[in-house]
Amino acid sequence: MNILKEIGKQIKYPRGLFGKLMLTVMTKSTIEPARWTASLMNIQPDDDIIEIGFGNGANIKFLSQQASGGSVTGIEVSDTAIEMASDKNSKAISEDRVKLHKAPGSQLPFKDGEFDKAITVATVYVIEDPGAVFKEMYRVLKPSGRGAVTFPFREKFGKYKPVMAEKFYMHKLEDLEKLFRDAGFINCKTESNDQVRFGAHCMHGEKPAVN
Repeated sequence: MNILKEIGKQIKYPRGLFGKLMLTVMTKSTIEPARWTASLMNIQPDDDIIEIGFGNGANIKFLSQQASGGSVTGIEVSDTAIEMASDKNSKAISEDRVKLHKAPGSQLPFKDGEFDKAITVATVYVIEDPGAVFKEMYRVLKPSGRGAVTFPFREKFGKYKPVMAEKFYMHKLEDLEKLFRDAGFINCKTESNDQVRFGAHCMHGEKPAVN
């Protein structure tokens, strides 16, 4: 077994005991970018938030603490991630403040305009068509809602050995920025953080208000 390739597969789609281990390890690299993203989003206590690709649920827990009077909805495709996140957020789930769903980010099972904030962290390089996800994020946001997409610096993440061993979709920053704008977001801005592992870009913008 090529261990680097197997690690790469687990980063893309965690499953089983090895997947649980990888989710725990990955969270050490993603939680700080996730919290930085939340700081850029001006989370309000009564916000309804959706996070796409929540991993082991550590950021779901953080967001639910920030939006203590609102709700956090998580979307994942990995059963292993859902199991871990369910355990980590069991109290908030029992209080109906956190809800977890299995679905692809390109097909969100919600009506238009349900959320105040939409966030995805460390997912774009495992998605072949991130533009489809951005469009869904935009669709489910309320007017004046805000969306954020955070991901590692391409030049650093692309040199990580498991990424080199397994196929990832190493989209260029300018292409992602165009797809984000094309989804409908306005007042878009990309901010960068070189203080976290692999570095991080955060593209954020808003859905226009209803005239």
